[in-house]
Amino acid sequence: MTKWFEHFDDLDENSFFLQFLSEDVKMKFPGSNLFIGHEGFNNWFTESKNNLLGKTTHHVSDIQIEETAKDQFDINFKVRYIAEMKDNKIDMNVREDWKLIWDEESNKPLISEYLVS
Repeated sequence: MTKWFEHFDDLDENSFFLQFLSEDVKMKFPGSNLFIGHEGFNNWFTESKNNLLGKTTHHVSDIQIEETAKDQFDINFKVRYIAEMKDNKIDMNVREDWKLIWDEESNKPLISEYLVS
């Protein structure tokens, strides 16, 4: 998670994130509709980066992880998100709920659901 948010804050290339997202990932962020899959992520993140004036900041806290089945996890936590957009500044507290599986083939985590409220 630390690596994930460091790369988000640096507005890294979309490909970094795609390696950790399942092909049919479901994602929802405040102010956007639910989108599915790598194409949905690419569209959302590219548009977001085009509206940002610089790097962002994510402060993560209160992480709770529950293994719901072998190699399947529900993760929820709080995030304070700070960013400067072209038309406004954002400083908000959100809750994130992830469903994550450990992919033994690639030996890395894959997020299958990513909901921010």
